[in-house]
Amino acid sequence: MNKFIYKSLCFFGIIFIAILGINLSEKKNEKLSNYTAAIIYKHSRIEKIKSPKLILAGGSNLAFGIDSGKLEKEFSIPVVNLGLHASLGLSFMLEELKHSIKVGDVVLLSPEYFLEKNGDYRLKKKTSNFYKEAELYYSSNLFDDFNIYLENTNVKYKGLFKKVEIENKSTEIKVYSREAFNKYGDVIAHLDKVNSKELSGKEYFEYRYWEGIDQINEFDNYAKKKNVKVYYLFPDFLKSEYVNNRKAITQLESDLKNNLTIPILNKPTDFLFTDGFFYDTVYHLNKKGRNERTNKLIVILKNNKIIF
Repeated sequence: MNKFIYKSLCFFGIIFIAILGINLSEKKNEKLSNYTAAIIYKHSRIEKIKSPKLILAGGSNLAFGIDSGKLEKEFSIPVVNLGLHASLGLSFMLEELKHSIKVGDVVLLSPEYFLEKNGDYRLKKKTSNFYKEAELYYSSNLFDDFNIYLENTNVKYKGLFKKVEIENKSTEIKVYSREAFNKYGDVIAHLDKVNSKELSGKEYFEYRYWEGIDQINEFDNYAKKKNVKVYYLFPDFLKSEYVNNRKAITQLESDLKNNLTIPILNKPTDFLFTDGFFYDTVYHLNKKGRNERTNKLIVILKNNKIIF
């Protein structure tokens, strides 16, 4: 028995040291120019401005597809765009909101279609390395942390034998970097760039009852106690992809209407655009698409008589 206890303590001790190594090495080696590091500046803004404020929450469809400055000017209310990356998962986004909303705030929630609950653990871990508060938005997984450590260690040792190349420094701001965002939390580095010839993110949706409905309802209960209003918005989407997935999206729309406790402000067809309105994925609008969606959103908010 004593040997078993001893071996168990040694095993978990090794894992603990490994986890500690992950946190120290990743924080030391990660560059803050990474795209998800923009979460730092989004929360810096949200902490500085007073309520009431308008918070946009969802994935990168919001980061690339909304002119928050125009919304702020139109409705005379401070705007923060928390939209970052769909792979962070719905749970992460809703927990982030719980730690961000204050009395009187208004939330426009616009997740991508059938957004996964848990998201990608590695991306969440990486994001929380940039912004420590984000550790509260998801649960740590000991074994996943250990696997990440082993992978990082393997890459590190492989790197010792690679030929070192001189990096060409450029003053051009990369689209997928923290510098790509403006003060509101919108990506703007792509606005004057040429669209990709082929849009990524195309997929076939297999209909299922979306577990996100129950999660959003639970968040709505929390928000009501804070006197925070929450509204649902269908995201922008490539028109041809909507046609290919019409059946699943129509069933999702029906489920949302029948079960969601927060008001739905639009229809899936309201933010459909053709290829020429997108930058590089079926959710990332270019300058023309961003302007069009923002203008349509303003009309939708006015028609629904949303009071800020």
